[in-house]
Amino acid sequence: MMETWLKISLLLCIFGSVKEFRPSEPFVTHYLLGRWKNFTSEQVNQDIFPVGTYAYLVELVVVFLVTDFLCYKPVIVLHGVFAILTWSLLILGKDVLTMQIMEVFYGFFMAAEVAYYTYIYAQVDKEHYQQVTSHTRTAYLFGRALSGIVSQALVSSGTLDYYQLNFISLAAVCLATLWAFFLPSVRHSMYFYRKKHKQNEIDGTENPAAVTEESVVPLTGLVESATSYAVETKEPNQHISRVNGCDPGRRLQDSKRVAGSCKNAHYYLWEDFSTAYTNMYVLKWSFWWSLATCGFLQCLNYIQLVWQKIIVENNQDINTELYNGAVEALYTLIGAATSLGLGWLRFNWQILGEAALALCSIIEGILLILSATTKSLAVAYILYVLFGVIYHTMITVANAEVAKNIGEDSYGLIFGVNTFMALALQSVLTLIVVSDTGMALEIHLQFLVYGGYFLVLGVVFGCIAVYTLCSKDMHKQKLWLPKEIVTSESQT
Repeated sequence: MMETWLKISLLLCIFGSVKEFRPSEPFVTHYLLGRWKNFTSEQVNQDIFPVGTYAYLVELVVVFLVTDFLCYKPVIVLHGVFAILTWSLLILGKDVLTMQIMEVFYGFFMAAEVAYYTYIYAQVDKEHYQQVTSHTRTAYLFGRALSGIVSQALVSSGTLDYYQLNFISLAAVCLATLWAFFLPSVRHSMYFYRKKHKQNEIDGTENPAAVTEESVVPLTGLVESATSYAVETKEPNQHISRVNGCDPGRRLQDSKRVAGSCKNAHYYLWEDFSTAYTNMYVLKWSFWWSLATCGFLQCLNYIQLVWQKIIVENNQDINTELYNGAVEALYTLIGAATSLGLGWLRFNWQILGEAALALCSIIEGILLILSATTKSLAVAYILYVLFGVIYHTMITVANAEVAKNIGEDSYGLIFGVNTFMALALQSVLTLIVVSDTGMALEIHLQFLVYGGYFLVLGVVFGCIAVYTLCSKDMHKQKLWLPKEIVTSESQT
C-alpha cells in the first residue's frame, strides 16, 4: 500500500506536470514577432519582457506573505488562475500595453510557484525531503519535456501554428487549476498558526511572541465568533455594554488574538531566517542558488531572441522551420533523469559541493559565451541544452542540501528568500543590460555579459572550494556516504 507522503507527492507532481504542459512557450518570441502580433524585436526585448521580471519581483513578496497565512493550497489554486489570465491575454491582446498587463499576470503566475515547491514540505517528514525535492523537480521537467515534444510535432507537421498552440496551453492550465482543488489541505500554517511553540527567552524574559495554541485563532473561528456576536442578548447584571448585539470586550480579545498571531509569525520568521543564514553551509548553497537562478532566468527569457538573431544574420527565411520545442524537450528530459537520479545518490556534498558548483558555473559561462558568438542555429540549440541540463541538475542538489540543513518549518521561508534575491538581482541585471535607462545592449552582447557573470560565479566558488578542501583532512573524508549517515543527517 502506498505511503501517505508518497500519495501526496504524486498528487502534487501530477499538478506540476500538467501546469508545465504549455506547448506555446518554446515559440512565444516568434509568435510575438510573427504575423499574429507584429511586434518588433526592440518592443519584445525592452518593452514587454522586462515588465515580467519587475512584476515577478514585487509580486513574490506579496505571494510569499500570504502563502503561509492561507496554508498553501489556496495559493496553488490562484497559481492556476493567474496562468489562465495570462494565456487569455496572450491570445486576445493586440498592443504593447495589453502584453505588459499579461506580463504582470505572468509575474503572479511565476511568483505563486513558490507555493507549489514548498507545499510538499509542509506535508511530509524531513526524512523524505530529498526524495520529494527530486519528485517535484522531475515533474516540472517532465511537463516541460512533454510540452516540447508535442509542440515540435504539431509545428513540424503543420498541424498547428504558433497562435493555435496557445489554446492547448490555456486548456492545460485550466485542467491544472481544477486538479489543484483535489490536493489535500495543509492543516497548519508554519508561522501564523504553528502548533508547537518553543519556550525561548529574549534578554532573560519569555518570548512575548510565543503564544499558546489556544490563543491562535484561525480565520474560520473569527468568522464564527463574529456571527455569534450578532445575536442580541441582554443580561441585567452585565457590566460590559453591548451595542447592536456586539460585545466590545470579546471583539477586543479576538483582536488581541489576531495581533498575537501576527506577532508570533514575526518571531518565528525571524528565528528561522537568522538560524538558516547564520549556518555557513546553508549560506553558501543559498548564495549559489540565488545567483545561478538569476542568470538562468535571464537566459531563459531572452534565448529565443538569440536564435531569431541567428536566423536574420544568416539571411534565412523568417518561416524557417524551428526546433525550439525539440530543444526544450531534450534538455528537460535529460534534466529530469539527472534530477530523479540525484534523489537516490549519496555524494558527500559537504566536500564536493563547492567544487561541483564552481566547475558547473564555469562550464555554463563558457556555453553562454559560445552561444553569443556562434552563427549556427544547431550549435546554439546544443549549447542551450547543455546549459539547461547543468543548471537543473545542480539546482536540485542545492534544493536538497538546503532543505536537509534547516529547520523543518523553515524551507518555505528560505525558498522564498532565495528566489526573491534571485529576482532582485535579475531586475538589476535587466535594468543595466537590457532596458533603455541602462546600456540597452544588443542581444549577442547581452549573452556575453551573462557568460561573464557565470564565469565570475565559478571563480568565486572555486576559491571557496580550495579553502574547504585545504581546511579538511581529505584522508579521513568519504566522498560517498552510507545510507545510514544520510538518514541521520536528514534528521538533525
